[in-house]
Amino acid sequence: MKREDIDTVVNMLKDYPMQYIGVIGRDGKPKVKPFEFKYEEDGKLWFDVMKNQETYRELLDNPYVEITVADRVTTQWIRIDGKVRFVDNNDIRRKVVASSPVLKKVCGDDIVNVLPFTLDDVKVELSSLDTDMEKRVFVL
Repeated sequence: MKREDIDTVVNMLKDYPMQYIGVIGRDGKPKVKPFEFKYEEDGKLWFDVMKNQETYRELLDNPYVEITVADRVTTQWIRIDGKVRFVDNNDIRRKVVASSPVLKKVCGDDIVNVLPFTLDDVKVELSSLDTDMEKRVFVL
């Protein structure tokens, strides 16, 4: 894992704070949902889910996801796939909430239902519809 690769991923996620996550629904059909990257620490990308939401139950049933975002102007896009690993830890929970004004507004001080997660076995594909850009695939 190279720091340069991590920075590339983090910068793209920060530049486009509304990402989309693909999950397998409880009905067995694919679901794509708006999502928000929270922060990176020690090479790990951190996200969260609310314990009282359907997405949490879907991820319990099938923890494999793909996250994507694209730049409409440059047509550059990124896909990140991996396996969700929930981390029920209050310090990380507080960092996740602190990194997101939206989440802080939704939860306030009641953060007990916020469940942080990171991804294991992460593969990243960075590409563009512009044929001049070479596709990059790497592992974090």
